[in-house]
Amino acid sequence: MEKIFLSFLCLSVIVIVLSGCGKGDDSKETGSKSYPVKILEMKNENYPVSLEYEGITGGSEVRKLSFKSSAKISKIYVYKGQHVKKGDNLVELDKSDLNFAMEASKSQMNAASAQYNKAVNGSQAEDINKAEIAVKNAQDNYSYYGDLYNKNVKLYESGAVPKQQVDDIKLQLDSSESALNSAKQSLQQLQNGSREEDKQALLAQLNTAKADYDSKVNLVQDASLTADIDGYVVDVLCREGEMQAAGNPVILLRSENQVVTVGLSEEDVKKVTIGTKAQVKIDNTTVNGEIINIVQMADETSGTYSTQIKLLNPIDNSKFYIGEDVKVYINVGTKNSIWIPISSILNDGEDYVYVGQSGHAIRKNVTWEIQTKIKSQ
Repeated sequence: MEKIFLSFLCLSVIVIVLSGCGKGDDSKETGSKSYPVKILEMKNENYPVSLEYEGITGGSEVRKLSFKSSAKISKIYVYKGQHVKKGDNLVELDKSDLNFAMEASKSQMNAASAQYNKAVNGSQAEDINKAEIAVKNAQDNYSYYGDLYNKNVKLYESGAVPKQQVDDIKLQLDSSESALNSAKQSLQQLQNGSREEDKQALLAQLNTAKADYDSKVNLVQDASLTADIDGYVVDVLCREGEMQAAGNPVILLRSENQVVTVGLSEEDVKKVTIGTKAQVKIDNTTVNGEIINIVQMADETSGTYSTQIKLLNPIDNSKFYIGEDVKVYINVGTKNSIWIPISSILNDGEDYVYVGQSGHAIRKNVTWEIQTKIKSQ
C-alpha cells in the first residue's frame, strides 16, 4: 500500500483546481482572461500509516517428528496433505524387541523391590525358626566330630589308628566349626535386622531398576507416534517395512496456527513491537494478524530482521500453503498531515499546487513523502 502525503506548516490551505472554462465578464474589465475554479479546503488530519512488505507463509510452524529408538516401520496411518487432530495415530514401529526389553527390565525391578522390602520390614518368624534349626544341626555336627576326634587321638597315641585318620577327622571337625559359625551369624542377622547402610544400598538398586523400567516403557509408548497438535501433514518421510533410525524425521507436521514471516529493514524494525497489528493478503483474501516474534539479529544475506506474524481470524486452509508469497501491511500508527488529491498536483519540472490567498491563486511548491514497499528475502 503506497502512502503519499504532503507536509505544510499551516493548519489549513485552500487548494484551487482550475476548470479550463472561460469567464467573459472579468476579461472585459481587466483585459485578461479568467477561469472559474473549484476551491477545496484542506486541513491537518490523522491518517493511518502502514508498512508494506511481501512475506512467506508457514515456515516457523512446521515440526519434524521422529522416534527415540531404532526399529522397523510397522504401520503408516496418514498421507501427505491430510488434516489430523491432536491424538490421531501417525506412524507405528514394530514393538517386539521393545516389549521384550521392557518385560526383562520389569523383572529386575520386581526383584530389587522384594530385596528392599525384606530389608525394611525385617525377617519373618519362619525365617528365624529355620535359621535356629540350621544352628542346632550345625552344633550337633560339630559336637559329633569333636567327640570322634578326641577318641581317635587316644587311639593314635596307643598305636591303634594311623595319623592320617586323625588328620582327616580334624579337617571334618574344622569344616563343621566353620559351618556352625556361619549359621550363628545368619541367625544373628535375622534377629537384629538389616543395617541402615544395607537398606540404603538396596533402595539405590531399586531406584535404578525402576528408572530403567520407566525408560523402557517410554520407548514402547514412543513407538506409536501421534499428533500432538491439530494440523496438516506436510510430508511423510518413511515407508512401511523400512528400518528407521532413532532421531530421523518420519513426519513433517504443521499446526493450524498460520504464521507469515517477513524481513523488516533496520529502520522499520524499530517501529514495531510484539503485538503490533497487521493485515495479510493471501490471494484475494485479507485477514488480520499480529506480530508474535522479532529476531534480534539481522540476516547475514539480506540484512533484514526476520519477524513472524500470526494470523488471528480463520482462513480456508486450502488457500494456505507453506512457502507462499503474500502481501503484508503492518500498522505503525498515524501521520498528521495535509492530504491533497493527486489530481490537484501540477508539474512543470517541479511539483506544485495553487493556494487561494486574498482572492488570488498563489503557486506553492510541494514535496512528496512516499512510503515504499519491500519484498522479504
